[in-house]
Amino acid sequence: MWKYIRRYLHIAVIAGSFMIGEVLTDLLQPGLMREIVDEGVLGLSAGGVGNMTLVWSLGIRMACLVIFGGLCRALNNVFAHMTGQNASGADDICVYESPY
Repeated sequence: MWKYIRRYLHIAVIAGSFMIGEVLTDLLQPGLMREIVDEGVLGLSAGGVGNMTLVWSLGIRMACLVIFGGLCRALNNVFAHMTGQNASGADDICVYESPY
């Protein structure tokens, strides 16, 4: 079994790193949203005056994080499926060979 795992371990590690990237982007978004509401809309540190420039800049940053998180999610799925399909040993069997 180790020969199958060893052959595809690097692909599994890449899939895991993309999963970590996805989770980190999901964990950063609530903090950015809090800053948008507290500082940009309510203006808690500016005496109740909102800051639309901050709202736009953090909104663009959040949109970039969403795109990056989606990319990590998609690449995680690609590499996880490559690992699952190849590590099973199914690549040693030719399923398209004609029985005749």
